[in-house]
Amino acid sequence: MQLQHAARLGIALFASFCSTGWATGTLESISPEQPEAYQTFTITIKHIESPGSPNPGIVGVRVGAGTITLDDTFARPYFINSEERFKTATITGLPAGTYSLKERIISPESIGLLGEFTVTPAPSAQPVFALYHSGINHYFLTASPAERDFLLEVDLVWGIVDELQINLDWRVVDEGFKAWPASGPAPAAAKPVCRLYSPLVNTHFYSANTATCDSLKQQTGVWIDEGIAFRALAPADGTCPSGTLPVWRLYNNRFAQLDSNHRYLISQDTYRHMIANGWIGEGVAFCSPE
Repeated sequence: MQLQHAARLGIALFASFCSTGWATGTLESISPEQPEAYQTFTITIKHIESPGSPNPGIVGVRVGAGTITLDDTFARPYFINSEERFKTATITGLPAGTYSLKERIISPESIGLLGEFTVTPAPSAQPVFALYHSGINHYFLTASPAERDFLLEVDLVWGIVDELQINLDWRVVDEGFKAWPASGPAPAAAKPVCRLYSPLVNTHFYSANTATCDSLKQQTGVWIDEGIAFRALAPADGTCPSGTLPVWRLYNNRFAQLDSNHRYLISQDTYRHMIANGWIGEGVAFCSPE
């Protein structure tokens, strides 16, 4: 009778799990405990599962409005001889705010709330200005309002002195993007962006990739190191973290004419338009906070 009762109880429990879904886990830790905006961090959850059950780990992370959902393929319910299983997920960075953390068992589907956590604010970002000179058909970036104003004022003076009515001046070409100054407060995730100038082709180049910067700096007489332009978030495998916009880089493909130039911009429509007109799209260079 006891065996029959146990069997019926086991069947009832199994039927209950099948109808409601496998049990989700509990939040074990977040490291660091309070991540800063755009900082990569790790979430660890704990399951109590049957020995020998598959443990593929977290297979997906979905970021919504104030919600992080971890997708888990399997979490077998436990009856006897249970054991702890730990599963981790890496989050590549989030804007500041409070987030609900959920786990979704994919099959059979079950969703559970694991808790809440806070991402602390990062220092305020500042504008990076994008300028264009129609006389040489070149684009230029600066995070310095003083440098921007100097270029705009110098060309205005030359236009007055020479009584030129044609548009040969520097002008602000678009909204630019946001980053952090070369020195001063910035999130830990922001990378220094090198600024290089080539007198050979009269152009500037910017990159958050240390290897690229170091390689160009070794080309004596071709590139001159002008220091750090600003600090910016860099994409991971071409993808920007949540709460940021991609900054696209274009190349005019005119090195043979000693007229190389790059443009950096947020507008994907303009990026596609310029590619259609002969520029080479080089993908995402930086990530701009929204």
